[in-house]
Amino acid sequence: MPPPVPSAGRGPAAPPGQRCWAVALPSVAALGVFAAAVASAHPPPHRPPSAAPLPGGPDRQAAARPELPDRADRTSRQPAGPTAEPAVRRAEEEQAAASARRFSLPVARPGLSAVFGEPGAHWSARHTGIDFPVSSGTPVLAVTDGTVGTQWHPAYGRLATVTAPDGTRTLYGHLRAYRILRGPVRAGEVIGWSGSTGNSTGPHLHFEVRPDGEMPVDPVPWLLERGLDPR
Repeated sequence: MPPPVPSAGRGPAAPPGQRCWAVALPSVAALGVFAAAVASAHPPPHRPPSAAPLPGGPDRQAAARPELPDRADRTSRQPAGPTAEPAVRRAEEEQAAASARRFSLPVARPGLSAVFGEPGAHWSARHTGIDFPVSSGTPVLAVTDGTVGTQWHPAYGRLATVTAPDGTRTLYGHLRAYRILRGPVRAGEVIGWSGSTGNSTGPHLHFEVRPDGEMPVDPVPWLLERGLDPR
């Protein structure tokens, strides 16, 4: 009988003791290749190193590591030093002085039709103020801060008076109507509207200044000293 033909791809038959090794070794290699493939397809998640936990739990850890403010906060907030207080006081004093110097013309449009001290048949002696030739219904503004009072006067017609904190009184005559009958007012606030009431030859605003509350003075230099030109 002819000898048995070996199968394709197989070498000569090994002794029984070595045949187990020939089968086991390829199995270990295959497992190694399979493990490498799995590891490359599913890499383990990255876990950055963390500092050692602080004692006291997560609440105390958060309090121990507060977040820094952004760059704008860090650069704009400067610590208050001993030299900051005088600068603040100076700024407050300058603001108060600016508020004290706040004045306004009695009408928005300057220009005069009669001046202080001018003689005329319509005045008992001489003109005690200045006249603005504005049309009826022109807004009339408080020249100073103060308190408004109103009354009817035979010569002034509807008259509004503003008494400033220093006692200076400004008078606004021949008004057609009042906007504020009485109470506090700020410089530049509308107190009424011009007209031709009382002893008047036509619509205009009669304006007077009485620094001591009684005796009138020329309003033109008084206004010029306060940076206002009514002419």
